[in-house]
Amino acid sequence: MKKVYSALIVSGVLSVLASASANAKPLAQEGGWEFTISLNAGFVSGQSNLSTSDDNELVTDLESEAETSSSFIGFPFARIQYTTDDLKTQIFLGNSRDQISTSQFQYELGVIHQFENKSQLTVAYFPELPLFNETWEDPYLVGQTRIKTDDNAQGGRIELSRIAGGPITLKYAYARSKVDNDNSGESWSDNGNQLSASQLQSLQRSSQYHRVAVETMFPVYIAQPKVFLKPTLQYTTRIADGDAMSYDDYNFQLGLLVFAGRHTSITTFNIGSTAYDQLNPIFGNKQDSTNMGIFSVYSYAHAFNVKPLTFSVIAGYNQKDSGITFHNENGLIVSTGLAYTF
Repeated sequence: MKKVYSALIVSGVLSVLASASANAKPLAQEGGWEFTISLNAGFVSGQSNLSTSDDNELVTDLESEAETSSSFIGFPFARIQYTTDDLKTQIFLGNSRDQISTSQFQYELGVIHQFENKSQLTVAYFPELPLFNETWEDPYLVGQTRIKTDDNAQGGRIELSRIAGGPITLKYAYARSKVDNDNSGESWSDNGNQLSASQLQSLQRSSQYHRVAVETMFPVYIAQPKVFLKPTLQYTTRIADGDAMSYDDYNFQLGLLVFAGRHTSITTFNIGSTAYDQLNPIFGNKQDSTNMGIFSVYSYAHAFNVKPLTFSVIAGYNQKDSGITFHNENGLIVSTGLAYTF
């Protein structure tokens, strides 16, 4: 569900457009259509044996971390929405800004409704996008060029925020992913001994995901600049076709949000752990991991004194330390961009 580069890239791209004080604002300033496009460019660097970058096609052994790969990137994002005249209901298509600000990226079709008690209900569906996500047919293939295959996902989410006008938000999301040609482990052998049929089955990666989260936000300084804290507890379970790929993930996020006129700074710290159900038969060990990351976004509204233009700078780092060295990962992104709303 989460890849090292996508998690970094999308951690803040559109969060510059989403004021965290939305918890106290209507769905839009006025009814009607609104379109936002964000153009971004930057630099990414990371280590992941599962990354499908071209310079990661060949693995020489299964006992080492991946080589560091780096590249310059450019990426656009967009969202179109329609808000009713009473400012109570909004239909949207594209990237959901609150999702991206917490490193959860998908194109969505959804609706938001605000009740009289200020509660907001969001229901959204994200479709399967062929060729959008890729993985290796057999990530454990050594000494030969690995072959890419599609790893497509679709699902939906529901969110009830500002419950009864208060500071609590509850979220639930479901996704189903399918790896087209999953040959995981088929190339592996130890002195001529290959994995059994049941062991190969345990490495199958097509999965169902369930995620629940509870979050709140409260002010710590209400003069200028305005400062808020936003803690989130999140639990994700992956039910994979193979038990060695199934896991339970526990994550804590703490957001620090600072607003000073046209300046906005959003920094999110996260730490978590992932517990797998079964040993990976190739390594004889579970893929359990600890995860940490930090993402920071600075934005400046009305850039160049153009009201609908927003300038942003993004920096982020993510690290996963696994019980299996082969599955250790880390990634870094530095990016800048402009967003235009009309």
